[in-house]
Amino acid sequence: MTEIQLKNRGPIAELVLDGPESRNALDADNLRDIAAAVAKVAEAVPNVRVLLIRGEGKVFCSGRDIANVDVETDDAHAFLAEIFAPVFQAIRALPIPVIAQVQGAALGLGYGVAAAADIIFAADDAKFGSPFAAIGAMLDSGAHHVFLDRVGYHRTMDLIVTGDFMTGAEAAATGIVSRAVPAVELTDFVESKLEKIVTGPAEAFAMEKGFVQKLADERPNLAEVLAQEAALQESARQTPDYAEGFTAFQERRKPNFD
Repeated sequence: MTEIQLKNRGPIAELVLDGPESRNALDADNLRDIAAAVAKVAEAVPNVRVLLIRGEGKVFCSGRDIANVDVETDDAHAFLAEIFAPVFQAIRALPIPVIAQVQGAALGLGYGVAAAADIIFAADDAKFGSPFAAIGAMLDSGAHHVFLDRVGYHRTMDLIVTGDFMTGAEAAATGIVSRAVPAVELTDFVESKLEKIVTGPAEAFAMEKGFVQKLADERPNLAEVLAQEAALQESARQTPDYAEGFTAFQERRKPNFD
């Protein structure tokens, strides 16, 4: 059985899917625990500046834990719409960058959890996709939206009907994940990126996250984007981070974003 751990590392919050014996599979209680952990992270902002989501052991998350699911009575709609969807939205709504560190497999619901993050760093031999073709189920956890947006119609249908998986390297090449690195280097690579984030301009990052999500969801035309960028840049200009960054650039020193 998987347990959800929330670790405090100062400006870094670490949400760990801890159930290596079940390949970090998630049931409804796990998802509720994730929602509670994310709520605690939200309350800790701005002291917390980034959230890392990772899986314990060799696998990120193998998907939904179906070991004790009764196929005759299971309410898939309630599980997805009432339990998983709010978790996905809560992760996306955090005003800080969220990084998913993926090793091994991120399948079905597991990929859905990773996809809720802003950035996905993966091992180059990780596996992404859905095994649903083998059990007569539909792709879920937001994967239709993500796959269509990033790999297009034909590759999406390929992944759905064949049930084939993508490696981390393939996923990075197609935009399913941000970057892929050799598995032995993944933890050090992620830690180096966390350090860059926690020393960066938190207010600007929050504005950027909200704006990028808005563009992704609404797809405004170029003229609208230019106008909204100008307004947001003026908002950023009025923050202490902007003043420090601008002054540091002029003085040819490293900025100190406290």
